Parts: sequence; structure tokens; C-alpha cells
Amino acid sequence: MATTTGSGFRTRNCRWIEVRGAADARGRINFIEAGAGLPFQPRRLFWLHHIAPGQWRGRHGHRESELVLVALHGGCRVHLDDGREKEAVPLDDPGRALFIGTWVWHELTDFTDGAAILVMASTLYDEEEYLRDYEAFRQEAATRP
Repeated sequence: MATTTGSGFRTRNCRWIEVRGAADARGRINFIEAGAGLPFQPRRLFWLHHIAPGQWRGRHGHRESELVLVALHGGCRVHLDDGREKEAVPLDDPGRALFIGTWVWHELTDFTDGAAILVMASTLYDEEEYLRDYEAFRQEAATRP
């Protein structure tokens, strides 16, 4: 089971999730089990890979979707913004997942060569629930408790 660690974030609705695993002479294995430690039942899985140098992913927020990100290979920097606080964290440890809740603007940058990032989403894809304009996001996020 994945266990949730203390927030350690200034950005609301974000936290690290420690990913269970094991190691022996052959290497390491990590796993996340649906319904056991995740804050939602995943409805969609996708992965980012072969990101061209200098490019970014994300750059939006969600009204309904919650996300969990895991760096399967290499890593990147994740910029988080809840409309009040901003911070950037490294995502580069396959034994630690990043939970991003609703109403958090997120952008992934600085991908290492060969990076592969797994994303688990709480909802199916629906363009209507994406907030792709930063000022509109800030205005809507400001009305959230």
C-alpha cells in the first residue's frame, strides 16, 4: 500500500505519497495498488516520454481531476500554484509519487534525457474541466476555500 506523507508543501492540495517497494540483489520493484493508499480510484493512466529538450507539459489546472505523478525513469521539475502560493519540486524518485489535487495549476519542465513520467488521473479525459488560461484559473481558484 502507498502511504501518504506529511504535506511539506506551501501549495494547498499537494503532497508526497511514499510508494511501497522491495529490493534484493536483482534490483528494486515499486507498486501502487488501486484502492490501497491512493486518494482516488484511477480512471485514466497516461505517461509522458520523449519530451524534446526545453519543452514543457501541463501548464493547466483541473476543476475535478486529481492526479498522482511518478517518475519511472529520469525526472523533471513540477511547478505548483494554488492561486496563492507557488513552488517547484523535483520529481525524480520512483519510490515517491506526487499527488496534485483539484485547483492546482501545474507545469512540468526540465525533463532529463530519457525521462518517463506516469500520471494516474481520477477522471476520464474531459476538456471542459481543464483550466488552460492562467488568469481564469486564478480568478476561479480565488473563490475556493
